[in-house]
Formats: sequence, structure tokens, C-alpha cells
Amino acid sequence: MRRSALIVSTIAVLLTSASAGPLADRVRLRSGQSVTGSFMSADVKVVRILLENGKVAEFDVADVSAVEFTPRKTAPPPAPNPSKAPAPVTVPAGTVLNVLLTQGIDVDATQAGATFKALLDDPVMLGGKVVVPRNAAVVVQVAKVEQAGKMKGSDKISLKANTVSFGGRKYDIVTAAVEQKGQGEGKKTTRKVVGGAGLGAAIGGIAGGGKGAAIGALVGGGTGAAVASSGTEHLTLPAETRLQFTLSAAVTVQP
Repeated sequence: MRRSALIVSTIAVLLTSASAGPLADRVRLRSGQSVTGSFMSADVKVVRILLENGKVAEFDVADVSAVEFTPRKTAPPPAPNPSKAPAPVTVPAGTVLNVLLTQGIDVDATQAGATFKALLDDPVMLGGKVVVPRNAAVVVQVAKVEQAGKMKGSDKISLKANTVSFGGRKYDIVTAAVEQKGQGEGKKTTRKVVGGAGLGAAIGGIAGGGKGAAIGALVGGGTGAAVASSGTEHLTLPAETRLQFTLSAAVTVQP
């Protein structure tokens, strides 16, 4: 009974190990001898091992006391195939980035250094391939801002694009400044205020009069400018204002 159990146990070990393929192994016999080779196969009667001289030796399971396998070596993971990953692409200086603001900018409430969110409105293409996709996230920064006086001058703001992000990566970019400014004040403002006075009177007649009512608005070219009763124009860049930046330096991206 014990001998049968040992034979069954030995066969189970051999068959389990055999699934790993041939290895440099050692078969120990009950006689005290041991044979080194590469394990080939085993069944309920015979253990087969390939000797170093190329011959196959067979041993009755009843004569085998143990089978020892050399430690298995784990195969290293396959190296990534560089041909599958697209090569980095350098977007040259002079490339135009058409950007759409997703946040409005009120010039009177903005300081230099402030940042605003935007999206790339058109993809950047090189050699017929898209290298920067549409809707890539863009961060726009205020480079300079000037608020108009009460009766002269005009609101003015200079913007630059700082970064573009897509595909889980963020890239620093350098662009030329884009300037936006409101209409000049002075005589033009006076005409606006005088022209608006009639409108203010009409509103006053309907609503019962009152100071400080808004009397006009100008919208054009994707930007807006509101004129208050004091005559000062306030420049605003509403969300979805389209801005065009030009790269001052090349940037390398991963498509």
C-alpha cells in the first residue's frame, strides 16, 4: 500500500513538472545511484530522461526514489517594440495656434500674470498628420494689462500661451504676445456718451429715471466692450473669443 502511494506521488510530481518543459534534472534511484539529464516525460510505469550523450534512458517508476529539478529561470518580459510607439515630433517656430478661450477675461479686474483656460480650436498638422489634436488644453497668461482712464486712453491687454496639454502630457511653449485693446476714449467716448444720453433719457422716461443706468454696449471680432455712464470703456474678452498665437520657439511633442 505504501509502495503504491509512493509511486502515485512520484508520478504526480513528474507530470506536474513535465508541463514546464525539459530541464537539466536529476533522477535518484532506490539503488543509491543518480542520473543527470533533461526530463522528457513520465507515465504510470516509466520515467524518461535525456542523457548528455543524446540517448534516452528509461527507469521503472518503482525504482525511482525522487526526481530533482534545477531551479527554473524566469524569462524576462519582452522588450517594448519601439516601432509601435510614434516617434516624437518637433513643431517648428512660426507655427500658428488657433485658440478658443473657455473663460472670459475682464480687463479691469485682471492683473499681469493671471492665467486663463482655453482650448486649441484647430489641430496642428505636419506632413499630413495631426501632431497636436483639436481641443488640446491651453493655458493663456496675461503678459501686460493697461486700464483706461475715465475720459481718455483705452483698455489694453497682452496675452501669451504658456502650455499645451494632451495625451496625458503637458508641454511648455513660448509664443509671441497677442494684444487686444478697446476703442480709444476722448472724443470718441464723448460721442458715445452724448449719443447714449438720449437712450438714457428714454430709459429714464420708461423706468422713472435714475443715474448710473447702463447706456450702451459694443461687440465685435469676438471681443466686447461696455461703455458706462461715466464715459469709460471696459474691455472684456468673453468665453469663446478666438485668439491666434504664433510659436516663438520650436517644441517637441509626443503625438
